[in-house]
Amino acid sequence: MSIVGLILAATLNENWTKTMKTMFFFDSQENLGLVSIFGYMLFLFYIGVKTDMSVVHKTRSGATNIGSLAIMAPFLCGMATLSFFSSKHLQSYQTKILGVVIGLFSMTPFPVISSTLSDLKILNSELGRIGQSASLVSEIFSVFIASTLTFSKLYEDHGLARALVCIAAAVLFILLVIFIIRPSMFWIIKQTPEGYHVSDNYVYSILIVTLLSSYATNRFGFFGLFGPFVLGMAIPEGPPLGTAIIKKIDTFVNGILMPTFVTTCAMRVDLKDLLCWRNKMDGSVDYFMVQALVIVAVCFVSKFVACMIPPLRSEMPLNDAFSLSLIMSSKGIVEMAALSVVRDTTELPNNIFALLMVCIIVNTTMIPMLLGYIYDPTKKYTGYTKRNIADLKSNSELRVLACIHRPDNIPATINLLEAAYPTKEEPICTYALQLIELIGRASPIFISHDLQKKKKSNSNTSMAEKLLESFQIFEKEFKGCLVVNTFTAVSPAEMMYDDICTLALDKFASLIILPFHRKWSCDGNSVELEDESLRDLNYRVMERAPCSVGVLIERAQMTHTFSPETPYNVCLLFIGGKDDREALIFTKRMTKNPHVKITVVRFMSLEGDSKGCWEGLLDNELLDEIKTKNKVGDVYVKYVEERVKDGPETALIIRCLVTEFDLIIVGRQAGIETPQTCGLLQWSEYPELGVLGDLLASTDAAGKASVFVIQQQRTAMDI
Repeated sequence: MSIVGLILAATLNENWTKTMKTMFFFDSQENLGLVSIFGYMLFLFYIGVKTDMSVVHKTRSGATNIGSLAIMAPFLCGMATLSFFSSKHLQSYQTKILGVVIGLFSMTPFPVISSTLSDLKILNSELGRIGQSASLVSEIFSVFIASTLTFSKLYEDHGLARALVCIAAAVLFILLVIFIIRPSMFWIIKQTPEGYHVSDNYVYSILIVTLLSSYATNRFGFFGLFGPFVLGMAIPEGPPLGTAIIKKIDTFVNGILMPTFVTTCAMRVDLKDLLCWRNKMDGSVDYFMVQALVIVAVCFVSKFVACMIPPLRSEMPLNDAFSLSLIMSSKGIVEMAALSVVRDTTELPNNIFALLMVCIIVNTTMIPMLLGYIYDPTKKYTGYTKRNIADLKSNSELRVLACIHRPDNIPATINLLEAAYPTKEEPICTYALQLIELIGRASPIFISHDLQKKKKSNSNTSMAEKLLESFQIFEKEFKGCLVVNTFTAVSPAEMMYDDICTLALDKFASLIILPFHRKWSCDGNSVELEDESLRDLNYRVMERAPCSVGVLIERAQMTHTFSPETPYNVCLLFIGGKDDREALIFTKRMTKNPHVKITVVRFMSLEGDSKGCWEGLLDNELLDEIKTKNKVGDVYVKYVEERVKDGPETALIIRCLVTEFDLIIVGRQAGIETPQTCGLLQWSEYPELGVLGDLLASTDAAGKASVFVIQQQRTAMDI
């Protein structure tokens, strides 16, 4: 049986060899390598376009210290180990190669850090922002070291005169980019009408210039990848130009060319070389390989320890400091590319190359896994302190975070806040947060418009101006009773929830207002836009929010004029439970507005109250004043009780109500089925709105009434 197996294995091996020779002919690897280098060149240009160098000027001293230590500590420790220990066992050319390896493993490339944070979805977390700022500082040191090594190589190969000419050419190229190409990019932006996309002709022209810059920098002696990266940084990040370029090449670079590049790097590694720890000539220990492993370990440990010192001195929690050190110690595609270049330009043995490449791969694999296990940015949102409307003390300030995605969200939000009627006894502090999806830049940004002295000249300025102007007018209308602070957050769609929840946490907000993901036509009869990414964002915020959350559904897009002639009719639908109680307390704040008429409709079951006694007591206590007096304070409130047998009967009554009111408020009560809603839960299209919210948001619901669905804060005890 074993002989048959050997014959079969030999036959398969022979067939496999023939197949491989057919698929990969003699010069196929060289062609594949050419394509992969082209991909890496475009990748560096891609990263350059997304990089915002202004972040370096805004970097805090803590991040600057981390970034400096991240490269200086491993470089100095590695060189000290090489000089005082490793060089005793090595030849001069081996010592020189390990010096280059030290420089390579001391790097903290911005593209690698940014990709790691993005993959882990912590790009715009506090740790992510520090990591990106620190890596940008390290990148500056890396460029300086790389330039020094390039100059020394030119000096050795061609002499001082040629080296100085090449340096002068590089400086001239940088000046050309700064004073001619970058102003040209701003000219292109000016030629693009606001709200329109940049012409494809401009984008293709820039890509052609990118290829020419690679050729030019290669001709004057620098590495051909230098030109595209510098040119990429000269292009203004973000919309409209940076976004247009990123959208054009993103799929091609990240989906095709970069996997090809990684594949070609891995193809050059023979794992059998990892077993070669002895010299083939005399069988003695290969000290070159041993010392290479020692140098890699020293660089990693020194970098890891050095990056922990500044955050610990700043009293950062140990777990976060540990996570930040792991982030700064990450390796990736930049190191793989640099190692391939080192192999091509030096006498790097195959076993050393295999060892270093495996170290990079292990690092790239293990660190994201460790970070995912030990660092959870959502833990800070888990509330033990009650931050909701129900637990606010009487005559205390209500802090509201209002999220704005589109201009039509602004009047709807202002209508709701005006109905809540801020007074001197019960003022409202509003934090208006404009949310913009991060496209065409690597670093998320967070802008406080109250602290901002200069307005940025980009396509988002007009939206920010509308936001500022609208809320400033609203603030003046309630001077002394209302304070508005405006912010803009630019981050990836899947991570916007972190900006929202962090701001709510920092500002001690009691309520977050989120716009619904559907946009109706002006008459409220048809759906114009349905943004699933916004729906996903709302769901994430509701799961993690450190306070109460409300989803505002605007059916007919218009600004309501509050006056005795045009009263604002508000209806609260009440079944019971903590979300409904939160909605009731929010509605009671509207009783101070003389231009608001309130109706409370309570749905009772024919079978009696099936909820717990305690829940029923809390519901009755809150409704008692309205039930007995039809008043809240001195204000008349209409109270109606409807006895229903099941959900369909409740739905029929609600469909009759939607045409009579301007705003309907309901509690979310997600996943909870009561006798009053029996049979409706299984037909729910939007679980994030609860049963009644889903019913009111459906396209079948007639009327132009806005809907506000409230969820009370989920504390640690609820989770």
